[in-house]
Amino acid sequence: MKVRCSAVVLCLSATALAAQKAPTPGPIVQRVGDTGFIQLESRSFNQLDARHQALAYWLTQASIAIDPIIYDQLSRFGLREKRLLEEIVARPSGISPAAFGKIRDFALLFWANRGNHNETTAQKFLPGFTFDELHAAGLAAQAHGAFKTSYADLPPLATREALEHELTDLRGPLFDPSVEPMTTAKTPPQGKDILQASSNTFHQGVSLQDLKSFEERYPLNSRVVKAADGSIREEVYRAGTPDGRVSTGLYATYLKKANEYLDKARAVADPAQATVIADLIRFYQTGDPKDWLQFGADWVRDDAPVDFANGFIEVYRDARGAKGSSQSFVTVTDKPVTDAMVKLAQNAAYFEQKAP
Repeated sequence: MKVRCSAVVLCLSATALAAQKAPTPGPIVQRVGDTGFIQLESRSFNQLDARHQALAYWLTQASIAIDPIIYDQLSRFGLREKRLLEEIVARPSGISPAAFGKIRDFALLFWANRGNHNETTAQKFLPGFTFDELHAAGLAAQAHGAFKTSYADLPPLATREALEHELTDLRGPLFDPSVEPMTTAKTPPQGKDILQASSNTFHQGVSLQDLKSFEERYPLNSRVVKAADGSIREEVYRAGTPDGRVSTGLYATYLKKANEYLDKARAVADPAQATVIADLIRFYQTGDPKDWLQFGADWVRDDAPVDFANGFIEVYRDARGAKGSSQSFVTVTDKPVTDAMVKLAQNAAYFEQKAP
């Protein structure tokens, strides 16, 4: 059992890190509506030796590598919406300041919720800008170099025609409250079950009735899809093995990139943690539930100063509580706080006896 208190290491990109000054202690740095954005300072990181700092860096890069997955899991339009917003926010020239401010605020909420559905309520939230404002901003951004290269698995939007088509396609998903109203629907409307009413992509074209006669081999890390001929199949989240014995699957691009960084982390990790990381690499290659269980067993036994989570973990975003959402973070043990908590735990009986 792990007993520790940790400081979380959050990293958006190496470029962003290089451009930032040392953080000033203070919680909330920005607010959009009722959502506050906080900065976390990991003072414990500065106490690590160079090897463990490198370990934290490579583990953080592995976290960044899988970031696109959750947007695709929560909406079939999620990655395309993310690309549109980010390309516009990165190029404000030629955009009305008033419109740009509204688009930027919406982008912040989009990042915070991994899409345009509230993380707490699962309900869709709408932009404060109009489609015409978004349209004009998109064209202005394209004129200043946006959409010229591929993004995640998406092809470039190199021409005005391609961008116009994309904007039209995303109009409903962004602005119409009836399009994908709930990412996870626990109380579906009449005529639909909880899977059919949910906008996430864990199940596509599948009903609860369909699953009664279907046995899943990869219950945590697959998308269940119903084909036009009525057959049902699993699309497994996996990178495939280097020897080709296990084929690539869904999200292979991101999982392969994550494995590259995990391999670099493994090279600088302590022996026990190197085994843990190797387990995760293997799981991302095969998608085999047995490899995930092995990773979990070795992770629980490890007690490294730099810890991490990376995988398809929380199942609450799936209406039936089976499919895991992509999740990752890196933590550094806060030794003084951990030591204090251990002492409290060791003296728990004393406090219980003295309690009123």
